Amino acid sequence: MDIFKIIIICIVSTVLCVVLRPYKSEYSVLIAILTAVLVLIFVLKSLISPLNLIADKIISAGVEIKYFKVALKAVGIGYVTSFAADICKDAGQTSLSSLCETAGKCAIFVLSIPLLISVCDMALGFIK
Repeated sequence: MDIFKIIIICIVSTVLCVVLRPYKSEYSVLIAILTAVLVLIFVLKSLISPLNLIADKIISAGVEIKYFKVALKAVGIGYVTSFAADICKDAGQTSLSSLCETAGKCAIFVLSIPLLISVCDMALGFIK
């Protein structure tokens, strides 16, 4: 990951947002959204190889990959939710920001239900 490119993109975007906000606040929000998407693309591209390596190690250790997938999806939901909430805050919509965060937490909970059921079944199997 080229962190310096990401930092420069963020700094330039921040300056543009600050300069444009008094004149065209909608452009400021649009720049923030586009920057978030661009940074997310950079980060995701750099994570593909390490995540594949970790998945290979998990499979070779004999652990079910579904647990890793659930954890990865939960982290992804958390980051996307955080980006959306921050953009809402930047646009002055704090109530929508809170709603995004609540929706993200609910999505992670729903995602984890099959995992919780699996753990409960395993625990009941040990008890019997």
